[in-house]
Amino acid sequence: MVRIAIVQLGYESNTFSVRRAQLEDLGPDGWIAADTVAARFTGTHTGIGGVLDGAAALDAQAVPMDLLSRNGAFNAGSIVDDGVWREAVERICAQLAARASEYDGVCAAMHGAACTDTLDDADGYFLRRVRETVGSKPITAFMDLHAVVTPEMLEMTDALFGVKTYPHVDFYEMGRLAAETLVKTVRGEWKPAVARVPLPMLVQEAFSTTQQGIGKELRAYVADYAAAHGLVDATFFHGFSTSDTVHAGACVVAVRESGPVPQAEAVEMARHIWSLRHRFDQPCRDAAQAVDAALAAVRGGYAVINETSDNPGGGCPGDGTHLLRELLRRDVAGSIFSVICDPAAAEACHKADVGAKLRLSIGGHSEALFGEPLELEVEVLGLSSGAFTCASPMYPGLALSYGPTARVRRGNVEIVLATRRMQTYDDRPILITGGRMEDYRIVALKSSNHFRAYFKDTADAIITADTPGLFPADLRKLNYRSVRRPIFPLDADTVFEV
Repeated sequence: MVRIAIVQLGYESNTFSVRRAQLEDLGPDGWIAADTVAARFTGTHTGIGGVLDGAAALDAQAVPMDLLSRNGAFNAGSIVDDGVWREAVERICAQLAARASEYDGVCAAMHGAACTDTLDDADGYFLRRVRETVGSKPITAFMDLHAVVTPEMLEMTDALFGVKTYPHVDFYEMGRLAAETLVKTVRGEWKPAVARVPLPMLVQEAFSTTQQGIGKELRAYVADYAAAHGLVDATFFHGFSTSDTVHAGACVVAVRESGPVPQAEAVEMARHIWSLRHRFDQPCRDAAQAVDAALAAVRGGYAVINETSDNPGGGCPGDGTHLLRELLRRDVAGSIFSVICDPAAAEACHKADVGAKLRLSIGGHSEALFGEPLELEVEVLGLSSGAFTCASPMYPGLALSYGPTARVRRGNVEIVLATRRMQTYDDRPILITGGRMEDYRIVALKSSNHFRAYFKDTADAIITADTPGLFPADLRKLNYRSVRRPIFPLDADTVFEV
């Protein structure tokens, strides 16, 4: 029987943040013990769940190592402390070395956009250390759509796959494909051939959802092209726009089960994508314009305003006050902000209890760019441990937590305060604190696109607010220093040459 080791290490680094990510940022729940992985993730719609099912479908044995993650998912934040990343890598490789006789190949679950103080390509370093540890045993990897795929990542793996959707609802499918490819490679049935073609473009996350528009169109194009040309898989990796490194940018990766490297196919797809690049560059709204648009769009239900520039999933602190300040200034009736990350304010509410009225300093405690704290007299409406079962198609049924959470009100505006930094995926932060969705006309949140997986079918409208922050919709607001130039959309005259 073929035996495949399972490893996971992933993070998404916004290099414009001044903070440094620690171990608790990489894995808020700590290390998941190897002997608990199968029971914890079998039957879940996660990447690891896909790997386990893929192995079982081909009568292979899964051999998990300890996993560092947020209950199977990945976190995002700043540059990772160098020592923390290297220590995590060595822990995984030490397990691989100690259990070398137990597996025939390695399947790696990764994000693909991590940086440390000394490693622009932290994921490439991880894969190199895995390769040094396992020798010639096959390695497959699957990564986030926003992975910054480098030549070293391809060199260290036998096959590399990417999530196709944004919001990311197909990690399970990619985990399964990576596992099945690994099993077939170990058996000698396949000898994967992989090509990568980089594009001189940064994709603006706020306008690249694959549920509509250009993102949806290109996802369908790549899938159809791969099927028509007999490829096992092809991915248009959007890259991570706030990874200010020499590797940053989008790329196309194509995989064939055996035979010649599909370079010509990858080039053709890349050229088509490049021809449509201007459709990713769209107008932006500030806080006031976003509120105006949302109020005009409500048709008996509610409109969502997503503050993309302070998206915790894009490495931001989640405590920015620009959009919240505008809602408070207008005292917008029936509005709620879900959520603001403010551990101290949440703790104060828990100490005061429901019904208490107190003065809080809310938000604005991280970086000056995100706005000053708001000094508010509020009433505590509801409290929660912050634990919830995700209702979003992103992580259906997955247990997550915002930590101690509170819902407060100032005038007509309600605010959900959370302890843990995490973007909003669904309506659970509101519900667990006792709120009712039918009471709101405006739901403000911090996310770029993942929230759409849940809200797109129920909201009257979705309006994006591009306030000052480190994950702006308009990338020209950022002071890039290391990306290769010229690059679109920073340089309008950029030329794509293969």
